[in-house]
Amino acid sequence: MNARCYTQDELLICTLARELKDHETVGVGNNSPVPAAAALLAQALHAPNATVYILGQPDWPFEGTHEFFNLMQRGGIDVFFLSGAQIDSYGNINLHVIGNYSAPKVRLPGGAGSAVVYFMCKRIFLFKTDHNVKGFPEKLDFVTSSASSEPYVNRNSQLEGVFTPLGIMRPSTQEGGRLKLSHTAPGIEPLHVQTQTGFELGITSVPIPQTVEPSAKELQLLRGAVNLQLKRIYPEFARNTLGTVEA
Repeated sequence: MNARCYTQDELLICTLARELKDHETVGVGNNSPVPAAAALLAQALHAPNATVYILGQPDWPFEGTHEFFNLMQRGGIDVFFLSGAQIDSYGNINLHVIGNYSAPKVRLPGGAGSAVVYFMCKRIFLFKTDHNVKGFPEKLDFVTSSASSEPYVNRNSQLEGVFTPLGIMRPSTQEGGRLKLSHTAPGIEPLHVQTQTGFELGITSVPIPQTVEPSAKELQLLRGAVNLQLKRIYPEFARNTLGTVEA
């Protein structure tokens, strides 16, 4: 399939969707159309028995978010997606400030429950819809939520990886969870990913595989049935992003 047949967002959605499993309970938070589409695509394609909760859906079955977070703390959510203005070399995230906390260059919306999510959901997927050095520094300006804890801390989660338009970074078991480049997006060279990342990705002479391009079936479902569902939650994203082919 020609690379022009899909957008970067569609590639990211399809890549994330393939990571989800049947019978999992998947949670998607606020302002997250890409993982929302990924969860719905997985449900439509290969995970029909998955349960998907998307904040903002018309049939949200919880009383606000309190009941949802109670379910999460009881271990009832298998998968959740998080992002950050900054993500460091170990998958810690910053959603609070850019610059000094007392006098920041930018003050961000805050954690919105991400500290609880990162500890209590079984599988965590980090994502960013862009990939540049500022977004991936070696050290965060502020740690909103961390990817790892001391052994005595109750933690039920595991970071599966960081997904961006340029590829996938996964925690290394040999270096205490430090992120390494595991896949590049189709047509993207590993060294290009490194130039857009503020920490070393452990690129060696061993070839790094590329992610699989969206199939015709994935795109058909994404632009059809999934798009119809997504319009109820993210109408502007569904209208302007899915199916818009890049020139």
